[in-house]
Amino acid sequence: MYRLTVASQFSAAHFLVDYDGACSRVHGHNWKIRARFASKDLDSQGMVMDLMALQKSLDRVLEDFDHRVLNEVPPFDRLNPTSENLARIIHERLVAALDSVDVESVEVFETDDFSVIYTPDHDSPDRGTKDHVPR
Repeated sequence: MYRLTVASQFSAAHFLVDYDGACSRVHGHNWKIRARFASKDLDSQGMVMDLMALQKSLDRVLEDFDHRVLNEVPPFDRLNPTSENLARIIHERLVAALDSVDVESVEVFETDDFSVIYTPDHDSPDRGTKDHVPR
């Protein structure tokens, strides 16, 4: 199995709904995102996929969130913009954008000290490939 990792970042504010603490107020992060991809196969050039193409796909997914208040951006206008939810949404969007590689996991860093990793359950319908995206 081959595993590839690409990283990107964006800046955005958010606040947590129904949270008892400072994070219930608007605050910002320089979010760092790591996406891991997997494949058993290589192409004719000996690659799973061009890392630059994976990077561009991740950047396209993240551009909707950059320099925004996440609570105003769908689906976070109705879904609490926690790191956990953000990781899952980024994962789902990557799966929808890529059909030649398995999106194994997405890690979201709020700060250098705190991160969340979303990995779909192997028994669930959303196992990381386009054929398994929930409808």
